[in-house]
Amino acid sequence: MASKDIEIQLSERARLPDDCSRILVAALESGDIEISVALYEPTAVLFSKSGRTMTGLDAIRQNNASLIALKPTFAIDFIKSTISGDGTLATNRMKANLSWKDAEGKLVHASVDTLEVLRKQEDGSWRYIIDDPYGSMRANLNER
Repeated sequence: MASKDIEIQLSERARLPDDCSRILVAALESGDIEISVALYEPTAVLFSKSGRTMTGLDAIRQNNASLIALKPTFAIDFIKSTISGDGTLATNRMKANLSWKDAEGKLVHASVDTLEVLRKQEDGSWRYIIDDPYGSMRANLNER
């Protein structure tokens, strides 16, 4: 899919901040790396489970490709968005469970409880500027 097509699709679909979370989950499940990366601004920051930060689209692409390789399935419990008073920034909190099969075919389960910061784009769509899949539960995570 050409990047212009991605831009058009995103501007049509990510009209609310919580759309970004839904689109990202769908892209990761379907294996659409281009859509998963296009949801981020070029200098966006993505956190790993250990708290390490990845900055920029190349790092986010590499991370998302690794996740897509697992062929995960997601079940979203909720997405809660809050938009700033001036309408330019937003936070999303998403709680979701995911599962995939490991190399031996055993089903693995995990969960995310995200904290996401988004910015409204000139075309009215939203994109991530900070994405922490474990942000709401980070205080309880052990460093790995």
